[in-house]
Amino acid sequence: MPSATKQDSRSPSPPPAPPVADSPGPRAQGLINVFNQAVKATLDKCSEDSFASCFPTTAQYSPQTLDDIRRQMIDQLDRTWKVNFDHTMTKMNVVKSLNALDQCIEDARLRKKRAEASANGGPVEVPVPPHTLPPSTIHLAHLMPFLEEQTKQLDMQLQATQAANTELLSAVTAQRAEIEALVRGLENVVHDLEVSSQMMGQDEVQGLSKEIRELETEMKK
Repeated sequence: MPSATKQDSRSPSPPPAPPVADSPGPRAQGLINVFNQAVKATLDKCSEDSFASCFPTTAQYSPQTLDDIRRQMIDQLDRTWKVNFDHTMTKMNVVKSLNALDQCIEDARLRKKRAEASANGGPVEVPVPPHTLPPSTIHLAHLMPFLEEQTKQLDMQLQATQAANTELLSAVTAQRAEIEALVRGLENVVHDLEVSSQMMGQDEVQGLSKEIRELETEMKK
């Protein structure tokens, strides 16, 4: 009996199964071939002699007419049986079901080969029967593919958000550098204005301004 540790261990989720083909596979084609052979064998039993033995009078006086009727009946039965068979195959989705069975069998064969190759000549470990697994393990087996897909989507969204944040940080850094340059320029202008103001307040500048005003007054006279 397998231990509880092996039952609770979670192996990676298997890859998704390939799509099932719509064209008949080996078993579906085998079923179609068996049906066609059965139809042919059944209709071949309706030979001229056996059909004539059922209608001796008509066979004696009008054999060609009886043979025409036999051929029409055979053709009608052949068409009717094949139409009903095709309808049943389509309605019950037989081809895809048999193709899925072929796919499962082939997958089992590949798993067996891989297990034998991994054993390196030793005993092959028998897989745990699914019906013996605890409900939590079965639940996780069905849930893990969905969670993995959601994780991939969240990772993609996180990467996109990180890229957008990086671009936004670059833009903010560039704007901050531009603002700092403008502030330094304004500080230089303010400094120049302060220096000019100090110079204008000196006595020499005030006396020069007074002389200029007097000169302007005299020129106006």
